[in-house]
Amino acid sequence: MPQPAAPSPAPEPAAPEPGPPSPAPVPDIGELVTLINGYRSENGLGPLVTSPALTQAAQWMSEDMAANGYLSHTDSLGRDNLGRLAAFGYDCTAYNTWCGENLAAGTATARETLDAWRNSAGHNDLLLNADFVALGIGCAYNGGSTYGWYWVIELGGEAR
Repeated sequence: MPQPAAPSPAPEPAAPEPGPPSPAPVPDIGELVTLINGYRSENGLGPLVTSPALTQAAQWMSEDMAANGYLSHTDSLGRDNLGRLAAFGYDCTAYNTWCGENLAAGTATARETLDAWRNSAGHNDLLLNADFVALGIGCAYNGGSTYGWYWVIELGGEAR
């Protein structure tokens, strides 16, 4: 009488296919805040405080640009920075205060991003504007997008 065959060992799972290379480590947003405040101090200006509302708006915008592969102050919903900030609870018009926005794309570190803004007259003017007292920074990455890294700094005249 034939004996039942011994069960075969389970096959080894196939090695996963290598995925796309990982981007550089996620940049340290706090480092950019420190660099910006150091730059402002070198120019005789006070530090900017981090605003939760400005931070949420900046992060949303960086993620929107990364997801949709664009670089513009008008987001995918058709809002400019003032409309977007109001949607996140920082209403520049109602507060009758200063607001500004800098964007960067393709820079992978806080230092590269600050250097890009410092080397652009309009962006630098916003960094060194004494009317700003608060900021929020966002950063997002999408390897399949045009620029990879997307940075946003929202600036405000009220610490809210």
